[in-house]
Amino acid sequence: MTALFQWRRLSCTVLLYLLAFSGHATEKLKFVLYYPQVPPYMYQEANSQQVVGLVPDLLLDYFSEEQIQVEFILDNRRGAEHRLYSGDVDAMLMAKEWAVSPELLLFSDPVLIHRDYLFSMQPFNAAHKPEQWLADKKVCTRQYYVYEALEPHFIKSGTKRIDSSSELAQLRMLQNGRCDYAYLNEHVAKWLAAHQMSEAILYQSPQGFGMVGLTIALHPRWQAYLPGLNQYLQKARQQGIIEQKLQWYIKKPG
Repeated sequence: MTALFQWRRLSCTVLLYLLAFSGHATEKLKFVLYYPQVPPYMYQEANSQQVVGLVPDLLLDYFSEEQIQVEFILDNRRGAEHRLYSGDVDAMLMAKEWAVSPELLLFSDPVLIHRDYLFSMQPFNAAHKPEQWLADKKVCTRQYYVYEALEPHFIKSGTKRIDSSSELAQLRMLQNGRCDYAYLNEHVAKWLAAHQMSEAILYQSPQGFGMVGLTIALHPRWQAYLPGLNQYLQKARQQGIIEQKLQWYIKKPG
């Protein structure tokens, strides 16, 4: 009787432990951190290697409320998209129009809307139109990125696309005379001008090009969380939290 009682007592203890452990188990969302990175949206701090930026802040805030741990996975843009289709990762920063197979993914509402601009080492002639700026010119672009607003110029205006590995590389190539313009997201350009290119004098085109929504692409298994994520983003936009965080990271020292 004593042995049987001890066995039952041990079994109950193990069962309670397993129940307690499973109750505290945390689901994990694997989010891709691009390499090269995209500040101020998401990047690693040089000294600490801590992942920071507007998007990590928002993701950690929302998913912590859902008891989900966010893990950041370093990968390049093209490789990350293939891994997202296969389910090896769960989410990444990507506009729907950039995806090879958008029908296989879920997309959040835009975190924010941004414009792209041309940047030059020389002032722009404000009296000219974009087709006059771009005719027979070379434009530094980022590898694997889709630039719908520039496509007509590549086709009709003799404009040449010169790909680079990152936005910083685009500006360095511009400095070195390898292209006439660099085509960059306005927020990324501001961050780089403040943190990486403070010695350079850059001129921004008087007008922007296509407006792009910065969205989060998710593997379909996360469908149940999409409505809540969209509600969270809408509230953060309406309360000015997204704009405040964005400007803080652009101006953040160090």
